[in-house]
Amino acid sequence: MPPRKSVANMLLKNLSVLLFVLVAILVQPKIPLANADEKSAPYVIGYIDHPRIHEFYKPLIKEAYKQIGITASFEKVGVKRGLRLLNEGRTDADVIRYDVVTTDHANIIAIEPQLSRGASFLLCKKSVKCHADIVNDPLAGIAVTSRFYQNFNRQSEPFSANFYEFDDFYHILHLVNTKRFDYAIAPSDFSELTLFDDYDLTYIPLIEHKLVHVIHKKHLHLKEKLSVAIATQLEKHQLRHANEK
Repeated sequence: MPPRKSVANMLLKNLSVLLFVLVAILVQPKIPLANADEKSAPYVIGYIDHPRIHEFYKPLIKEAYKQIGITASFEKVGVKRGLRLLNEGRTDADVIRYDVVTTDHANIIAIEPQLSRGASFLLCKKSVKCHADIVNDPLAGIAVTSRFYQNFNRQSEPFSANFYEFDDFYHILHLVNTKRFDYAIAPSDFSELTLFDDYDLTYIPLIEHKLVHVIHKKHLHLKEKLSVAIATQLEKHQLRHANEK
């Protein structure tokens, strides 16, 4: 049988170790659960106020995200503001953009397959001649959307016309329809041609681009899943469209 003094020393030593462990547990900093926070954070997708986006692209993208298990919320943004928010990571994606936005925004990634093919259209009121060379007329005033220069970034020479930027698609149409401008340039995926007719405008396509869904690079891990989901939704739309004929 060990001496009482040895037993007391052993118990005291074990008690000291136990107290040290308890103090360490109580005072250690709390580490945030990053993965849990990411899952609970809302996934925000920006969109531009445009008829075709409301009617077709926004519902399609919503279903694509639902297919991969993400319930996204949508926020109306302007043309320039939306790109700035996405590039800064303050939104997570944008419903649809011309593919050229990725060339001057390092944090924005395009998702294939393309949603459609779009063009920048020259819109003219019926009382004037409508020709592509008007962009080089120094006497012409043309209302354009805010992304006009980026959409035409392949042009080697600057245009000579006077361009006035506006952030809203409908505003562009209204300005020409009410004869405040003789000309405008606006984006379309060719589905608004009847709308241009309703506004009594003449129109010609100037330059074409791919129209794609875009995301912030922090969601690069979703790229493959989104590609598959978007392709599936596009195929479903094509089948519905074929059955309706």
